[in-house]
Amino acid sequence: MRNHTGRNGCRALVALVLTVAALGLSGCVAALAVGAVAGAGVGTAAYVEGESSQVHAANLDRTYRATLAALQQLNIRVERDQKDELGGTITAKRADGTDVKITEEPVDRNTRVKIRVGTFGDQKASEEIQQGISSNLG
Repeated sequence: MRNHTGRNGCRALVALVLTVAALGLSGCVAALAVGAVAGAGVGTAAYVEGESSQVHAANLDRTYRATLAALQQLNIRVERDQKDELGGTITAKRADGTDVKITEEPVDRNTRVKIRVGTFGDQKASEEIQQGISSNLG
């Protein structure tokens, strides 16, 4: 009599290993997967490897002004900012001395804003700034 469970047992083991591996994904990898699935549509936000990225439904000039206003409203001191037609960069400091780096680039008629707070990133603080930008854009 032939044992038919060998091949099925192997498949079950592979399925189990893949399931365990999937459950063990770090937050960054999971966020990357979610971001990749979500695409880069307007309003889509992703947090990957310590950086918040969101496309805002406004041109670069408007978004840049909204970003500067959001930083002022959040009491984040701008140390340097520069912008041209290809994009903009803002370096700033939070009240506790944490560095904030923001880069903006046009995407069609919209603007992608990338924010990193601190060396390794702070998702909550980054999302707070993104929300401030969205609010200022109306």
